[in-house]
Formats: sequence, structure tokens, C-alpha cells
Amino acid sequence: MVMGHPYTYERVLVDSQQAKYPKSNGVGKFLAWWELYLRDEGFYSEYRSFNDLYSLTRFGGGVLGLVTMDVPRLGASHIVAVDELGVVDPADNAPDHVVIGDYVRNRRLDGVRFHDEWLAIKR
Repeated sequence: MVMGHPYTYERVLVDSQQAKYPKSNGVGKFLAWWELYLRDEGFYSEYRSFNDLYSLTRFGGGVLGLVTMDVPRLGASHIVAVDELGVVDPADNAPDHVVIGDYVRNRRLDGVRFHDEWLAIKR
């Protein structure tokens, strides 16, 4: 996982089930629970312009990103992690890393709409 040891997918999944990280509010709106989780775990995070995502490789692994998007054909949103090697998509059968530009281009061709900002996370 892009957050590094000891943050395995399994650990974050278990941690995310805690009541202090609600997934939706009282009217069913989805909440970005990971913002609270990252803060609680001592990470610094800030939202940055989508185009800044392409400069992520300059930080040598010191900055990671969470990118959200809407997938109209599924009627749902999706989130991926990005590190200096590229995009890590939790979707089934996704490759380990995809170059950022290639991932964005391919997803846009599929009709995906990326959000205007992404969450930059500093270790």
C-alpha cells in the first residue's frame, strides 16, 4: 500500500470500520472518512488542484495522493491512490501501478469525471 509499512490494505480496512470514521451522514451523503483517519495517524494532508497531480513524481515518495472520481456508468464514485510510481487502483484485477497520464486518459475515455482537487498526503 502506498502509505508504507505498517499500513497494509487489511489494516486500513479494519481501522476504517471504527465508529469514529463514519462513511455517510444522516441523509446518506458519502463522507471522506480517510481525511479523519489520516489526521489521526499523524499524516499531514491538503487538497491540491487536479493538474498538480502530474508533478507528484518530483517528490520521490514524500507525497502521496488520493484521487476521487465519478463513474457515471456505475452511478458511483471511486477513489485511487497515487505515488511516485503511478496510480494504485483498488479495483479487482487492476495492475499494481499505472502511469498517471495513462490512467487519467484511459478513465476519461471510459466517461469517468475526475474531481477538481486531490488530497496530497505527506509522510
